[in-house]
Amino acid sequence: MKRKDSEIQDTIENRDRIHVVMFFLGLLFLALAVVILARVVIIQTTYSVDNSVIGLFRPRIQKHTEVPVRGRILACDGRPMALSAPLYDIYMDCTVLKQEFVDRNDPDGERLWRKKADTLAYYLSNQFRDRTAQQYRDLIINGRERGSRNVRIQRNIDLATLNIVETFPLFKEGPYRGGIIVRPHEERIYPYDSLARRVIGYVKDSIRIGLENNFDYVLHGREGYEWRRVTDDKQWIRDLDSNRVRAIDGNDIRTTINVDFQDIADRALRTRIAEDDDIRAGIVIIMEASTGAIRAMVNLSRGNTPQTTLWERENIALREVGEQGSVMKTVSLLSLVEDGYVTNLEQTIPTNNGFVQGYRQDVHILDYQNETGRRDISVMHGFEISSNYVFTYLAENYYGSNPSEFFDHIYSYRLGEAFDFDISGLGTPVVNRPGTPSWSRTSLGTTAYGYGISVTPLHVATFYNAIANKGRMMKPYLVEDIEKDGRVITTFEPMVLNNICSRATADTVTRALRQVVVNGTATRLRGAKLNVAGKTGTAQVVLSSQERNGSTDPYHDINGRKKNQGTFVGFFPSENPKYTILVTVYSYLSGRSFYGGTIPALVVRDVVDQIYAIDGSWNNTLRPANANVPVLDSRVATSDNGQIPDVRGLGLREAIYSMESSGYRCTYEGSGHVSSQTPAAGSTLAAGETVRLVLR
Repeated sequence: MKRKDSEIQDTIENRDRIHVVMFFLGLLFLALAVVILARVVIIQTTYSVDNSVIGLFRPRIQKHTEVPVRGRILACDGRPMALSAPLYDIYMDCTVLKQEFVDRNDPDGERLWRKKADTLAYYLSNQFRDRTAQQYRDLIINGRERGSRNVRIQRNIDLATLNIVETFPLFKEGPYRGGIIVRPHEERIYPYDSLARRVIGYVKDSIRIGLENNFDYVLHGREGYEWRRVTDDKQWIRDLDSNRVRAIDGNDIRTTINVDFQDIADRALRTRIAEDDDIRAGIVIIMEASTGAIRAMVNLSRGNTPQTTLWERENIALREVGEQGSVMKTVSLLSLVEDGYVTNLEQTIPTNNGFVQGYRQDVHILDYQNETGRRDISVMHGFEISSNYVFTYLAENYYGSNPSEFFDHIYSYRLGEAFDFDISGLGTPVVNRPGTPSWSRTSLGTTAYGYGISVTPLHVATFYNAIANKGRMMKPYLVEDIEKDGRVITTFEPMVLNNICSRATADTVTRALRQVVVNGTATRLRGAKLNVAGKTGTAQVVLSSQERNGSTDPYHDINGRKKNQGTFVGFFPSENPKYTILVTVYSYLSGRSFYGGTIPALVVRDVVDQIYAIDGSWNNTLRPANANVPVLDSRVATSDNGQIPDVRGLGLREAIYSMESSGYRCTYEGSGHVSSQTPAAGSTLAAGETVRLVLR
């Protein structure tokens, strides 16, 4: 067979050529392998991946801050006055399923969704009653037309309400079909609304006041954090490969505030000043005599005009530094008695027609001379009628040669400086003492009767509280302890500021303060359920240049109007003081005068009577320590001039008989004999009204 010319001849020459080609191909592949191996080694030892590239292949992670639960602020009996609670804001994605209906060309689906939205609007209106059903429908449908994914439906609802809302039509289908968006957050709750709000305070943005501010380091706790990653459906979940630090919730603080006392004081003050448009503000301080614990602090004020509502706008009791008027005469009397210059309250001084050289004449002394025909007056009576002359004369006569002796007393009473307090902002007193630019020849006498020295109401209350506590001045305080889960971790004990006088001096001054109520300027307190000792004071307030409007008189404007403050400060019961109380009212520019013996004294009486009614310690109650049962009284109580009879100590049958005979109805609780009654005995009550009895 003849071989074709195109076939490759199997010759030695051809085989050698193939071997050469294969040899060089082998060398090529070997070189490539070496290059690849070298490249792998280089990558393994030196190469680093760009972080932006890693993000394309790994789920995105984010640091999430875990906010601790803020601690509570408690009243002295444990009732919460401020606490944090979870609340919820409801928003709505109005665009859910809209594009899906368009893509599927499903107009029936869209009509059904809108019909459910109509029903949802009806349910929302019925639940919240802040919009009509049509307004809610317009809100939702307009949001759908605009493509809104974040329409606010309601804010700050509680969990119970949220559970109800989540059962409503459309919302019950969840976020992806119903559009409901729930955003939880912690909200600060104040169960007693405005009660003691300037004491409790708040922390919001840059505004930080009260206990919320000063004890923020205790209440706030410690923040935690965790890393979270986003899932394919754009939900954030915890990244288990990362560390987590748990938040530590804040501690609680227990205050000295007695909620019942605070409420009584607030209502008493509000009732007395609410209808008087000339009164700008009023305050009440109730302090426990033996410890300095603040049991109530009320700060009610209006705005720049009388038409505004009384509200806890500012802490006047701490910040208002001003001349206090005649309540400061007690400072002079205490100093005179302690120094031995006044050894007997009945000792007399000449009246001199009410004139001390260099000072304004006291015309009240002229009235006294005309009424009595006397040309001398006792220290006690001068104190009762609050005579400026008497205390100017005493100060000039005994301290005139050495005024610093008198002013040293003022500083020992802590009336010349600000002391530490649980709330920041306590004003610093101003004292025109020798050596200061404001000192003049008449500064001694004017200071003796309450001018020339400016202090805060809290300073005044603290001073009087020292007299009630037999000369021992206690530092006022608002926080009793710090607690964690009900366990006390830090306790704040009562602290002594100073011993300002002897017990005998305190007793002498207390007798004088009691006479002010019995025979002096505070006789409106004579009928109080507990004996009260105290002093009234009226002071004119220095006006600003704008308020004077061209007048050269610092206390009057060009039309003769002035600003007054009237104060009563004292303690009760006077024979064994338990509480110190201060009430001050402040006026707008007015032609009227406001005296401490009028509205302030009436507020004090209201407070004392109501505290008496709710505090069983004033009455003869069974004491477990000795188990002595008071003898059951067999008398029959009767009404006197339409006043509620005193049925304490009676058995139930006798008490009901006495009340019904006097025209009143009765409710009662407990068993045994009557230990207390509300309203208190002696109160005036319309026939047919109800008296509540407590039996023990």
